[in-house]
Amino acid sequence: MLEKNHYQSHKDLLEIIRGYSKLDFLEKTYYFRHFTVEEMLEVEVFMERDIASSVKSGIETQDKLLEAAVKSGAWSEEKEGKIKSLKWMIKKSTAALNKMQDVNQRKVFNEQIEEQRKDLKVLTTKKNKLIAYSAEALAETKKVSKLLDLALFRDLDFTEALEEKERLSLAPILFRRYAEMGTRENILTVSYEAGFFDMFVAQHRNPIALFNTSFREITIFQKNLLCISSGLLTKMKNTTIPDEIAGDPIKIMDYEEKEETQANVSHGIDDLKAKTKVRGGKLKAEDFLS
Repeated sequence: MLEKNHYQSHKDLLEIIRGYSKLDFLEKTYYFRHFTVEEMLEVEVFMERDIASSVKSGIETQDKLLEAAVKSGAWSEEKEGKIKSLKWMIKKSTAALNKMQDVNQRKVFNEQIEEQRKDLKVLTTKKNKLIAYSAEALAETKKVSKLLDLALFRDLDFTEALEEKERLSLAPILFRRYAEMGTRENILTVSYEAGFFDMFVAQHRNPIALFNTSFREITIFQKNLLCISSGLLTKMKNTTIPDEIAGDPIKIMDYEEKEETQANVSHGIDDLKAKTKVRGGKLKAEDFLS
C-alpha cells in the first residue's frame, strides 16, 4: 500500500493546478479559490494605506506603543532582543535537526528546540497584548476580512459569497489549509513526489506555460511551485547528491557539499565530546551550530 503522504501530495498538486481547494464543514462543501499574485500585492498595498490612514486618525503604530511600554517598564529592549535571538536559534536548530540521522540525538535536540519555542511563545504573547490595538493590528484584521472575501465561495463559479457567520466559522479552516499547502517542505514534496518536477524539467525554459496563465493571474501556490522546482533543478545540476538522499527532495535542497579534512571532522567530534563532558552528558541545540 502506498503511504498516506503519497496520496496527499497528489491531492495537493491537483488543487494547485486547478487553483482551488474544497473545504468540508458541517456536511457542506465550500470552495477556497487560491489567491493570485496580483491579489496578494493589492492586499499588501491596502494594508500600507490603511495603516497610514489609521495613524492620521490618531491610532498609534506598534513601534510607538512599544516605546511607551519600554518607558513604563512593561517591555524592554532585552525582551525584544531575546525574541529575535530565539527566532534565529529555532530556525538554525530546526535546519540542523533535519540533517541529523541518530534517533537519540534527534530526540534530545528536538526537546531543546521545543523549550525554545515555549520561551518564544511566552514573550510574543506578552508583546502581542501590548500592540493589540495598534494601527498594524487594525489593518491586519481588515486584511483577513478582505482575503476571506476574495477566497471563500459556495460554488465553483466563485460567485456565491458566504454569510458573515459562515465566514467566521470557515476562516480557521481556510487559513490552516493555506498554511499547510504553502510550506517549503510541502511544495517540494508535491513537486517531486506527485510528478510535477518531471514536467518542469522538460519545460524549464518557459515554466509558466505549464499553467497556461500570466504572472498577474498565477496563484501564489503555482508561483511557489515553479520557484521551488527551479531551485531543486539547479541544486541537482550543480551538486553531487549522495545516493542515500537521492529520493528525498527536502534533503536534496538542504544538502551542502563540504570540503572538510579528516582533521576538521575529528576536531568537531572532539569538540562535541568536550562540551558533553562539561555539561554533564547533555548538549544544547546551539552546541551543534557552533
